[in-house]
Amino acid sequence: MNWNLETLFENFQRIRTEIPELKLFGEKPLHSQSEDVMLEEGKEIAEKLTSTLLKYREVTGVGRGIAAPQIGLQKNVFITYVNDEVQTYINPVITKHSDETNFYRELCMSSSLMWADIERPQSITMTWTDETGKDHGETFDDFIARLLQHEYDHLKGCVCLDKAIPGTIAFVSSNPLDEKLRKG
Repeated sequence: MNWNLETLFENFQRIRTEIPELKLFGEKPLHSQSEDVMLEEGKEIAEKLTSTLLKYREVTGVGRGIAAPQIGLQKNVFITYVNDEVQTYINPVITKHSDETNFYRELCMSSSLMWADIERPQSITMTWTDETGKDHGETFDDFIARLLQHEYDHLKGCVCLDKAIPGTIAFVSSNPLDEKLRKG
């Protein structure tokens, strides 16, 4: 895909038309705290999130995760799409994070024309329930830790642009898949 402004604006129009459920930066659901869910409701929400993310990927060619507030639901559910696999996180809680940080220019489905440098902990420990009802607790590093923190922030009413390092918000100007983590 060509990442010039004309293409970005064309994709933005397609997203607005083809994925009307997707909330954009500034809309209230993205800035409100979410609440825990029961397993069955979490599974239903995960199915909606998967459908939305796959539609978004068809339009843009990118998209690695989406949280319930991004489709207007104030529920503690998000999914990730990594290595062609969807992973469901129901009622996740970050229980620990490292002091060491890294930087990355983050893009979000809810701010699809803009990105910014964000500093985040290098590693996290998180607990959650998957779609089968199994409870998990695991430590994640590097990019996966960042992705999970990005989606978790949505559950807390925070969009990545809210955490932007001052002066780094800009129009997307290159392929987000070419971005690399930088040490803090």
